Amino acid sequence: MHPVNINLSFFHAFGYEGHWALMTLVVGFFYQRAKSVQAGYSKDWFISAYSFAILMGFVFARLFHFMFWDTETFLKNPLVVFHAGGGFAILGGTIGTGFGGWVYSRWTGVNFLHWCDSLMTPICLSLALGRLACFLNGDAYGLPTALPWGVTFSSLSSDWMREWQSLHSLYATSPDPLGVLSRIFSSYVTLHDLPLPQTLAGLQSQGVHNIGDLAKFYPPNANLSQTQLATLGLYPFPIVTPKVHPAQLYETILMLIGYVFIMFAEKQPWCKQRTFFLFWIVYGINRLLIETVRGDRNLALAGLTYAQLISILLIVSGIFAFWYYTMQWNKKGIPEPVLK
Repeated sequence: MHPVNINLSFFHAFGYEGHWALMTLVVGFFYQRAKSVQAGYSKDWFISAYSFAILMGFVFARLFHFMFWDTETFLKNPLVVFHAGGGFAILGGTIGTGFGGWVYSRWTGVNFLHWCDSLMTPICLSLALGRLACFLNGDAYGLPTALPWGVTFSSLSSDWMREWQSLHSLYATSPDPLGVLSRIFSSYVTLHDLPLPQTLAGLQSQGVHNIGDLAKFYPPNANLSQTQLATLGLYPFPIVTPKVHPAQLYETILMLIGYVFIMFAEKQPWCKQRTFFLFWIVYGINRLLIETVRGDRNLALAGLTYAQLISILLIVSGIFAFWYYTMQWNKKGIPEPVLK
């Protein structure tokens, strides 16, 4: 994929994630406002609540990125969160938005759980669109795979190229680059599953169609000099980029399924003023599964990533809260909404 969404001879439109994030915020705003007004809330109150929630979402997204994804940098200098550069974590942004909505509801005396009944489906749709943006830009990609739907991304995508460029020094001038590559990717794919770099496309006429086929130029099959290897484009060895799981599309599909499910559930009596908790169960399961194929994982404990540990906490908390409030309201009745 390529971070250029429109490419005409006279016009180029770059679809960076910031542009897509703005689009999803705009779509989410109008979608959530319509549902919020339908539920009985005023437009003015919604605009204030939405703005505060999104602001908190940005704060949490920034914190989560450094605390759980770029942990080493954060531990060296916690103030890095205030510096330019770095990223935003969608998981943190989602949690922060929910926290911000709860704070503003408490501040204004609104029944937060009633308001959330009108918000969760738009959030699911926004999250699905957000991962589509990641796919178009080569961010949040999956682990290497030999599956037929494995994908590669454009070298113009800095997120995609960062890891492969960092690994390049390990084999670029190695006397046994294929052996080094085999060890790097041995947990996922074989050399024959690794696509041929574009710079070596000319070797296809010699029967070379993947990295494994390059063995014909190395011992014990051949003993070429550095000059001869350089002539073939094999010294220094070019950057290798594997096919990977389209983890972004997996998550888009899962969140669209979640969207349909919650859209059905929010109309059911058993889900009234509990849609908020159902969302976190759905979203937690989604992220718990997706992390098993994410390529940019930050392991935390017992082979689990920080995102998986947070997801397990979300799932358990969501299930407990859903059960607790169901028991409470079966005895006392569901609280009346407080509309603003």
